[in-house]
Formats: sequence, structure tokens, C-alpha cells
Amino acid sequence: MQIEGLVFAGVASPDALALAGLFRDVLGLEPAPGEGYHAFDLADGSSLAVVPQDWISPPSDTILGFLVDDVVDATAELAERGVAPEGELAANERFRYQHFCAPDGRVFELLDRRV
Repeated sequence: MQIEGLVFAGVASPDALALAGLFRDVLGLEPAPGEGYHAFDLADGSSLAVVPQDWISPPSDTILGFLVDDVVDATAELAERGVAPEGELAANERFRYQHFCAPDGRVFELLDRRV
């Protein structure tokens, strides 16, 4: 699976290490330098930061979407790596998307443009 983009997101978590592990080990994101937090650079130049929970108050419940080439294939890769999808594959006028749950219970999604 190749994550194609997310401009920037800062995500606070009570278990920042486990969440960073999901991004690194399951989604395959490349770690970047970060002091006191976990940073990742994506292929399109966008970035993601996982910060301690007290850095952002209150933590957002926003769902972040990771753009992939094919959401069905990417969901299968997640399942192979031990991350089950949440609910069914869905679509709107712009994207197909599939939710999944991180180790801290936060919901994210993979999406593609194959509507």
C-alpha cells in the first residue's frame, strides 16, 4: 500500500507510541525528525505529527483520510497486518472510503478516487 497524501495533521493521543507504531509499521509511513513527538513525511510532501495528549486540548475527534490508489487493495493489506476494517466500504460523490480503528480507538479512513 502506498499512502499518497494528507497535507498535515497533528494528532494527540494518550498512547502516542502505539499510534505512531500503527502509522510506521502498518501504514508504512517514513519517520521524520521530531523533538518530543513522532513525525512522518508522506510521498506528496505533506506531513503528520503524533503528539502527546496534553499538547492539544481537547483531542480532536476528526477522522483523517489517507489517500491511496485502491482502497480495496489497501484495506486487504491492513487486514493482513492485523488491522480490521470498521463497517463497510462506502462512497460519496468524490471518494470510496473504508474506516479502520487505531490502537487508541481513534477512527481513520483510507480513501481513493474510484467513484
